[in-house]
Amino acid sequence: MKRFYYILSIVLLFHAFYNKSYGQVVLKPGTDSATTLYDSLNIYPASVTDVNYVNSKRKIVSVKTSLELLAEAKIKKDLQAQANALLHLGDTYIAYGNHRKAYAYLVRALKMKDAFNDDITIAHLYYNLAIVLSRLKQYADAVKCFYKTGFLYQQTAFKKKRKQIFAVDTGTITHATEIYVNNVMDEETASSNFSDSLIDASVLNRDTAQIINNPVLEESPYMDYNEMIDAFYDDKPAFAYAVLIHVKQPTPGKANVFAQLSKVGHTFITLLKFNNDNSVLSKTFGFYPSKDNILSGTPIIPFTNSQIKNDSLHDWDELIGKFISVKSFIAILNFVSEAGDKHYDLNYNNCTDFGLKIASIANITIADTKSRWPLGRGNNPAATGQSILRGKFKNADTQNQHGLFACSNNLFIHRAASK
Repeated sequence: MKRFYYILSIVLLFHAFYNKSYGQVVLKPGTDSATTLYDSLNIYPASVTDVNYVNSKRKIVSVKTSLELLAEAKIKKDLQAQANALLHLGDTYIAYGNHRKAYAYLVRALKMKDAFNDDITIAHLYYNLAIVLSRLKQYADAVKCFYKTGFLYQQTAFKKKRKQIFAVDTGTITHATEIYVNNVMDEETASSNFSDSLIDASVLNRDTAQIINNPVLEESPYMDYNEMIDAFYDDKPAFAYAVLIHVKQPTPGKANVFAQLSKVGHTFITLLKFNNDNSVLSKTFGFYPSKDNILSGTPIIPFTNSQIKNDSLHDWDELIGKFISVKSFIAILNFVSEAGDKHYDLNYNNCTDFGLKIASIANITIADTKSRWPLGRGNNPAATGQSILRGKFKNADTQNQHGLFACSNNLFIHRAASK
């Protein structure tokens, strides 16, 4: 009986600690970084944007079923069925948040791309590749794959109901013409450098081991922002530029401004320059407090010096990106140069203020990004990430969500896919 009460006490203590820790659970080694149990917020862009979008629900095929379909297709030597089964496996692993597994099957599907019989399915493949490559921090290839969707707006939201996973897909319209008309990129050079063969080769020739073993660093190293800016002025002609805004919430999928006191989240940026010689320059960075003492950059002493750090290995929950004009790209570089000399202020000039200003220069708007915390109020990763999850963003160039690459943590649920 004593042993029973001892075990019961341990269970109750664990339960109390679990609730206090906002429900965080660590996944088994080999899966994506730790996620959090939460009620996934689903966004339905078709209900708030262009009426011409097609809103359809389809069941996500399970891993077991997809593997059975793949085996059956191999026996029948049906290449189209094999390619579809591989794409279904990619869908399923993305839905469960296991992007490494998804990547492996999507690469196999890409090798069989010619077996697909319609453009929508191919756009689906490239959009999924854009999602998993961005999750694996291969941002240049992710943006290239997004381009290959033809700017097809295909936002996928996953939800769980009665132990089944469903997806909501939207999109049948291409908007590449809008991009060229707005002078975002040179059409002739883009068509050549972003050709199927070059992008496919870029993805397929990647060192898979390096991608799969890409680490996550929560503590980013210092970056000399002047050297970073100078790197973009490399005298190489470019045909396209892109920006990505990343948000790491304190508790993924929840509006908690902080978790376990010290976890406040982070907002950071990736800038990409696609050169005519087919090279790419990519820099990922964020705005941080340079602490003079332990209380610097906190609600008690919100004002302190600032620094720019290299966030190329930082984890994130939500992402929004787009192709931008050279004018906007230069404006962003000028803003970073000025911001690097300014002080950090938790309430008025923090990492999210920095990211939202760059988003504004790129004509990306995100609503409801502010909330309160003890002794303060302002823009923060928790509110910003929650707004992205709820679809409260748009491309100011089109006054809707056309042309935006959106990837958010509503794409995974609370457990990794079975292996």
